[in-house]
Amino acid sequence: MALSYSVDKTDSSGRELLTYGTSDFPIAFFDDDLTKVKVPWHWHDELEIIIITEGSVSVQIANSSFVLNKGEGYFLNSGILHSAKLLSPNGHQRALIFSPEIAAHCEDMVWKTYIKPILKKQALPFIKLSPNISWQNNILQLSNDTWLNGAYEKTDYPIIVRHNLTRIFSLIKSHIYLLENETEFTDKAKQDELRIKKILLFIENNYPTTITIVDIAKSGDISISSCLRLFKEILKLLQYNI
Repeated sequence: MALSYSVDKTDSSGRELLTYGTSDFPIAFFDDDLTKVKVPWHWHDELEIIIITEGSVSVQIANSSFVLNKGEGYFLNSGILHSAKLLSPNGHQRALIFSPEIAAHCEDMVWKTYIKPILKKQALPFIKLSPNISWQNNILQLSNDTWLNGAYEKTDYPIIVRHNLTRIFSLIKSHIYLLENETEFTDKAKQDELRIKKILLFIENNYPTTITIVDIAKSGDISISSCLRLFKEILKLLQYNI
């Protein structure tokens, strides 16, 4: 897979429309200059690993917010709402966006043992990756090696990419018990995110016309007060008088 550069391309709900890789090797490698590339609220079915290579970035995933600096990163599970904002004058990130099927065929032994438990783990929307934690540093190093081999199509890169991703899944599966209380992505939080997605779709489809907070709340089947709470807690937008 050749190196790619990010462009904004989403459908009306914020779901990305980009194709990541090819049908027989579904992974894409991005080198993002964050002074030029914006990361608005969006989601995609593919998994994602981000490595910050320059600068400081504020990341919002699901109902969590944190800051990443050079050398840090995150693993993002499937279908999770997320965004990022550059905090420093300059910033770069390396991104790997891929279907889990690149590592194993659906429902084979590797899939059932290492991948399915991660995809089905509702309380695991993401993992913040720190170089100061041994197993997380291993994921960062494997991810960077995967990026370098895949982005520049080095010798045997398909084998190296698949091998490294399989090792990453194994590391996550082996340490998943440590992450039980890392986030508060409860059933309620998941439901809140689904409502936000419906609301964003409604706003996108109707923004040329006059819409009120009553209309917006109704689109998510919630009260006005609950709607304002979601915009404040998840999207951090209450200050804009939504």
